[in-house]
Amino acid sequence: MNSPGSWESVNVSLAITKVDISADFVTNALGLDDDQPDHGARIYSGPHWWAYTYTEESIGGLEAMAISLAQRIRPRRDKVDTLLQTGHSVQVAIAGTVETGDQLFISTTALEHLASLALPVSFTSLTPSGTHEEDPLSWLEEG
Repeated sequence: MNSPGSWESVNVSLAITKVDISADFVTNALGLDDDQPDHGARIYSGPHWWAYTYTEESIGGLEAMAISLAQRIRPRRDKVDTLLQTGHSVQVAIAGTVETGDQLFISTTALEHLASLALPVSFTSLTPSGTHEEDPLSWLEEG
Protein backbone atom coordinates (compact mmCIF):
# COMPACT_ATOMS: atom_id res chain seq x y z
CA MET A 1 0.00 0.00 0.00
CA ASN A 2 1.33 3.47 -0.84
CA SER A 3 1.94 6.00 1.90
CA PRO A 4 -1.08 8.22 2.50
CA GLY A 5 -1.39 11.72 1.11
CA SER A 6 -3.02 14.74 2.70
CA TRP A 7 -6.32 16.41 2.04
CA GLU A 8 -6.15 19.19 -0.56
CA SER A 9 -8.13 22.41 -0.88
CA VAL A 10 -9.04 22.32 2.80
CA ASN A 11 -11.40 24.94 4.20
CA VAL A 12 -12.77 25.64 7.67
CA SER A 13 -16.17 27.25 8.13
CA LEU A 14 -18.65 28.33 10.71
CA ALA A 15 -21.65 26.69 9.05
CA ILE A 16 -25.20 27.65 9.95
CA THR A 17 -28.30 25.99 8.56
CA LYS A 18 -32.04 26.56 8.84
CA VAL A 19 -34.95 26.19 6.46
CA ASP A 20 -35.41 29.54 4.71
CA ILE A 21 -32.40 31.06 6.47
CA SER A 22 -31.88 34.79 6.11
CA ALA A 23 -28.23 35.35 5.22
CA ASP A 24 -28.50 39.04 6.09
CA PHE A 25 -29.99 38.21 9.50
CA VAL A 26 -27.16 35.77 10.33
CA THR A 27 -24.45 38.13 9.08
CA ASN A 28 -25.88 41.01 11.10
CA ALA A 29 -26.57 38.89 14.18
CA LEU A 30 -22.93 37.76 14.29
CA GLY A 31 -21.56 41.18 13.38
CA LEU A 32 -19.52 39.69 10.55
CA ASP A 33 -19.06 40.87 7.00
CA ASP A 34 -16.68 39.88 4.27
CA ASP A 35 -15.77 43.44 3.37
CA GLN A 36 -12.80 43.06 5.73
CA PRO A 37 -10.19 41.22 3.62
CA ASP A 38 -7.62 41.40 6.41
CA HIS A 39 -9.52 38.67 8.26
CA GLY A 40 -9.11 36.19 5.38
CA ALA A 41 -12.64 34.74 5.49
CA ARG A 42 -15.54 35.03 3.07
CA ILE A 43 -19.26 34.68 3.58
CA TYR A 44 -21.18 32.26 1.36
CA SER A 45 -24.86 31.40 1.49
CA GLY A 46 -27.59 29.39 -0.16
CA PRO A 47 -31.31 28.72 0.33
CA HIS A 48 -30.88 26.84 3.64
CA TRP A 49 -27.29 27.57 4.69
CA TRP A 50 -24.79 30.30 5.54
CA ALA A 51 -21.02 29.90 5.99
CA TYR A 52 -18.12 32.05 7.18
CA THR A 53 -15.22 30.29 5.45
CA TYR A 54 -11.44 30.34 5.59
CA THR A 55 -9.53 28.69 2.74
CA GLU A 56 -5.90 27.67 2.39
CA GLU A 57 -5.47 30.37 -0.25
CA SER A 58 -6.68 33.09 2.10
CA ILE A 59 -4.84 32.30 5.30
CA GLY A 60 -2.69 29.16 5.14
CA GLY A 61 -2.97 25.63 6.48
CA LEU A 62 -5.56 23.92 8.61
CA GLU A 63 -4.05 25.08 11.90
CA ALA A 64 -4.08 28.75 10.85
CA MET A 65 -7.66 28.45 9.59
CA ALA A 66 -8.91 26.76 12.78
CA ILE A 67 -7.19 29.29 15.03
CA SER A 68 -8.42 32.26 12.98
CA LEU A 69 -12.00 30.98 12.98
CA ALA A 70 -11.92 30.38 16.73
CA GLN A 71 -10.46 33.83 17.40
CA ARG A 72 -13.17 35.50 15.29
CA ILE A 73 -16.10 33.48 16.68
CA ARG A 74 -15.18 33.06 20.37
CA PRO A 75 -15.98 36.74 21.23
CA ARG A 76 -19.32 36.27 19.42
CA ARG A 77 -20.30 33.07 21.24
CA ASP A 78 -23.28 34.75 22.89
CA LYS A 79 -24.52 35.73 19.42
CA VAL A 80 -24.10 32.12 18.28
CA ASP A 81 -26.23 31.08 21.26
CA THR A 82 -28.93 33.51 20.12
CA LEU A 83 -28.92 31.88 16.69
CA LEU A 84 -29.19 28.44 18.31
CA GLN A 85 -32.16 29.65 20.38
CA THR A 86 -33.91 30.84 17.21
CA GLY A 87 -33.73 27.38 15.59
CA HIS A 88 -30.50 27.65 13.63
CA SER A 89 -28.07 24.72 13.56
CA VAL A 90 -24.45 25.79 14.04
CA GLN A 91 -21.26 23.80 13.55
CA VAL A 92 -17.64 24.09 12.51
CA ALA A 93 -17.29 22.38 9.13
CA ILE A 94 -13.93 21.18 7.83
CA ALA A 95 -13.89 20.03 4.20
CA GLY A 96 -11.33 19.05 1.63
CA THR A 97 -10.63 17.06 -1.51
CA VAL A 98 -9.23 13.59 -0.93
CA GLU A 99 -8.03 10.50 -2.70
CA THR A 100 -8.52 7.04 -1.23
CA GLY A 101 -6.30 6.67 1.81
CA ASP A 102 -5.55 10.39 2.27
CA GLN A 103 -5.30 11.54 5.86
CA LEU A 104 -6.08 14.80 7.63
CA PHE A 105 -3.84 15.73 10.53
CA ILE A 106 -5.04 18.28 13.06
CA SER A 107 -2.66 19.61 15.69
CA THR A 108 -3.61 19.65 19.35
CA THR A 109 -3.34 23.44 19.23
CA ALA A 110 -5.95 23.64 16.46
CA LEU A 111 -8.19 21.19 18.31
CA GLU A 112 -7.95 23.24 21.52
CA HIS A 113 -9.02 26.37 19.65
CA LEU A 114 -11.95 24.58 18.01
CA ALA A 115 -12.96 23.00 21.34
CA SER A 116 -13.07 26.48 22.91
CA LEU A 117 -16.07 27.24 20.68
CA ALA A 118 -18.10 24.39 22.22
CA LEU A 119 -19.67 23.61 18.85
CA PRO A 120 -19.95 20.36 16.90
CA VAL A 121 -17.23 19.80 14.27
CA SER A 122 -17.96 17.97 11.02
CA PHE A 123 -15.54 16.60 8.44
CA THR A 124 -16.52 16.33 4.77
CA SER A 125 -14.28 14.61 2.25
CA LEU A 126 -14.83 15.34 -1.42
CA THR A 127 -13.40 13.48 -4.40
CA PRO A 128 -11.92 15.37 -7.32
CA SER A 129 -14.62 16.28 -9.86
CA GLY A 130 -15.11 13.62 -12.48
CA THR A 131 -13.01 11.05 -10.64
CA HIS A 132 -14.45 7.61 -9.97
CA GLU A 133 -13.69 6.67 -6.38
CA GLU A 134 -12.10 3.30 -5.71
CA ASP A 135 -13.38 0.93 -3.06
CA PRO A 136 -13.92 3.26 -0.06
CA LEU A 137 -12.69 0.57 2.32
CA SER A 138 -9.45 -0.17 0.47
CA TRP A 139 -7.49 1.81 3.06
CA LEU A 140 -8.20 -1.02 5.51
CA GLU A 141 -5.96 -3.38 3.55
CA GLU A 142 -2.89 -4.40 5.43
CA GLY A 143 0.31 -3.07 3.93
